[in-house]
Amino acid sequence: MIYITLFFALIFACLIAIFAIQNSMAVQVALLKWNIETSLVFVIWGAAFLGFLLALSLQIYSQIKLRLQLYQARSRIKQLEQDLTQIQQQAALVQSNTAAASDCHTTVDGKLQMKSSDTSTEKIF
Repeated sequence: MIYITLFFALIFACLIAIFAIQNSMAVQVALLKWNIETSLVFVIWGAAFLGFLLALSLQIYSQIKLRLQLYQARSRIKQLEQDLTQIQQQAALVQSNTAAASDCHTTVDGKLQMKSSDTSTEKIF
């Protein structure tokens, strides 16, 4: 993609050069209080160069903005991954506590009774 862009930029620069060379007469340029008489070639090249600088500055601004968004997104992803790890650890802890609690039940008289793997033995606390 970048080669296509560079190709068209080169063609455009050549067209500007051809146009500037064919129109090399002297012109008077007025800007605010200044009046300058110069060749049309310099005016054309100056305008093209200022257009290039403007496009470059807009591109740099866009790149900085996108890099900032990328940094923020990566930071957010890192934070969410840490939160997910904490939640998974808490879920594992709750699950192990639930499994331990399912091995116990309260009897009618309020005593805690542990179930063992052998159904014949039960511990009463």
